[in-house]
Formats: sequence, structure tokens, C-alpha cells
Amino acid sequence: MKEAKEWSVPPPLVSIALATFNGEKYLRQQLDSLLNQTYKNFEIVISDDNSNDDTLNIIKKYQARDLRIKFIISHLERGFINNFQNAILHSVGEIIFLCDQDDIWYPDKLALHLNAYQDSAVQWVYNEVQLVDSKGGKIGLLTDQIPDYWSRRKLLYYTWGSCVLGCATSYRASLLKNIWPADKNALGHDSWIQLAIFPAKSFFINTILQDYRQHEANVFGVAQEVQPSLDLEEIEKRVIKTNLTYLDSLAKNKKLSFWKRNFFGIVLSAKKLRMIVRNFKNRV
Repeated sequence: MKEAKEWSVPPPLVSIALATFNGEKYLRQQLDSLLNQTYKNFEIVISDDNSNDDTLNIIKKYQARDLRIKFIISHLERGFINNFQNAILHSVGEIIFLCDQDDIWYPDKLALHLNAYQDSAVQWVYNEVQLVDSKGGKIGLLTDQIPDYWSRRKLLYYTWGSCVLGCATSYRASLLKNIWPADKNALGHDSWIQLAIFPAKSFFINTILQDYRQHEANVFGVAQEVQPSLDLEEIEKRVIKTNLTYLDSLAKNKKLSFWKRNFFGIVLSAKKLRMIVRNFKNRV
């Protein structure tokens, strides 16, 4: 593993934006891994989406032990996107890390991300991820599962949810403060962020810095199976409709720059024209 560099100036405050919801099963392991980081100048900002299991008690016990933990119950509309928004907007650090409740971070994750930010041109950073099952057994690297995952960096990919895994990323706080609320049709907080900040310069740390747990309660998971009984034609129609709706929304979204709105408007018109041509060909 690469060594973390010493900072020549006072080290920046880091915020870890952690969204929780009914996370009692794995939360202790994640919090322990965060508190075990070699880089110490951080706060953990936990936003909870009205959990009804033992999550709140776990958080309160950890908060009593470590004053770096801040805890807020989200009063936004329910859902993980708004929950992450709440954590981000309550973060005060110069660098903000996104954090899931059921992963395990390796001790040098914060330090190695901070190394990359010593290059002032770098605006956001992401790392390699080890996929593990519900019991912690290794099931491969993310780049093994999706070989082109890290190269999918074009603007259009973010409209259908393809993005660098949010829990593997960190960002300069200045990028994240003015992009909320997310578009109402956004598929995820991470794809929305990366769409909104594009083309901000990123840096990839080709080192495993966390375990990404795959289990039955994942909101999204790269190891989830497709059900063979689904009507593929109906799915295709639904996906096309959803994508067109999202493109239309993005073309009007004032949180995006003028050139991005124009870009999405042009893409929407081109897709509608293509559908007209296809329908015509199918009738003749």
C-alpha cells in the first residue's frame, strides 16, 4: 500500500457524510473502521432516515465516546438521496467523503485520498473497492465485476445511473454545496453529484481502500441477479420512458450549467426523432 504524505500546512478538516437507515447489523463495524483511520482530523456527520431498529441507540453510544461524531435525523422527504443530501449540507470539512452504513474502510483511506488533494487541480478522488458478501467473504474487485466501470466518465452515462460508486468517492466541499436538491428523477445521489460537477478533474487511487458489502438489503448492488421471469419488452419500454423523462427534466434544471441543459435538450430531441423513425420503419 502507498504511504500517506505528511502535510506541510495544517491538515484540512475532513467530513465523512454517513447516511443510515435500519443499519444495526453492520453499523458498528463501519463506525469502528472510521474511528480507526490513520488521518485524525475528521468529523463523522450521520444523517438518519427515521430508523426503527437499534441504529439510533448504536449511534448515540458511539457519539458519547467520540465528539467527532455529529448526528442529525433527516427531516427531508424519505429516501437515500435526500438522506445523503442532509449529511452533506451539515458537513463543514474542506473535503467530504460519502459513506455507506454497511462497508468497512481500511485505515489509510482518508490519508491516501488527502494525498491526492495536494495537487490543487484534483477536485474529486475515488479508490478501488473489494466486494465482500454478507459475512465478509471476498467475492472479487469492483473492476473485475465491471471491467469498464472506472472508464465510464462521459456526461451521458450519469443520466442512467452509471457512475463511480459513491461510497468510494470524496470531493472538495466547494463542489457539493450548491447542487442540491438533486433532480427529482435522479437515480442516485452519486450519479447526480458526478453529473452536476462534470467535468471536474478526478483522480483514481488504484488501491483497495474498503470492503463494499453485498447483501440482501442493499439499495443497489453490483452482484444482484436479474430475475429471468421479468418481461424484457416491458422493462425496455419503462427504461426508455424513464430516460426520456429524466433528460427532459435535466434540460430544464437550473442547478445545471447552461451548456449542460442545452446538451441534454439536444440529446432528448435526437432520441425522440430516433423513436419516430423507428416507429415509421416498423409500420412499413
